[in-house]
Amino acid sequence: MRRLVSLALNQPLFMMLLTALFIGAGVQAFRSLPVEAFPDVTDVQVTVITLVPGHAPEEVEKQVTIPLEIGLSGLPHSVRMFSHTQFGLSYIILTFDDQVNDYFARQQVLERLQAVELPQGLQPQLAPLSTAIGEVYRFRLKGDHVSATELRSIENWDVDRYLRMTPGVADIVSFGAFIKQYEVNINPVRMTSYGVAMQQVVAALGRGNANAGGSTSSAASGCCDRSTTSGRSSSRSMAACRSWSAISAR
Repeated sequence: MRRLVSLALNQPLFMMLLTALFIGAGVQAFRSLPVEAFPDVTDVQVTVITLVPGHAPEEVEKQVTIPLEIGLSGLPHSVRMFSHTQFGLSYIILTFDDQVNDYFARQQVLERLQAVELPQGLQPQLAPLSTAIGEVYRFRLKGDHVSATELRSIENWDVDRYLRMTPGVADIVSFGAFIKQYEVNINPVRMTSYGVAMQQVVAALGRGNANAGGSTSSAASGCCDRSTTSGRSSSRSMAACRSWSAISAR
């Protein structure tokens, strides 16, 4: 103790430099310290969602939920698995310990999902990377002399695409207005008279909606051919006549 006091008295310049170093380190630590009004204390979780339209909960449980539980069991650092099944929907919540991050957990789940055998046409998906305390920003898209269908199309094809490129945005949910759709009305009587099966109609619609590359002609430049299927355009109401969206952030 006497040596320390003697050093402080005999080496004032050294003590001043040491004090400045400590002050600078403290300021730097304070500036880099993450301070949040509502800190995220939730566990590392991955949610697997599978849509099974038109199936009863018992069928979804046997064909989807149980195979997924078996395939996802035993993941590294997994501490808990919760599953829920209802009409046309199956979702499983996997909870991991604090030794892993969200990206490692999602990568492990994706690798296991590739080996799970499910009925044809079913594709499990992971829920967006967000927590229950994530920020939600709501906005409304409106315009003069613009129909509700055009507003929803602008939201889905333009606004949504640019918002997803914003750092920190985890998911965007759009609702309201009208969605532009093309419907094909089938006449069973005429199909029978022409000898056309339903599968042929489905195959023809699939080929008609495919995109193919085209070439340019000498008379026009930059022309691209795209084959589309003609049908009756209809708009179905989802909610109000305005387009609403909700953005969830991590």
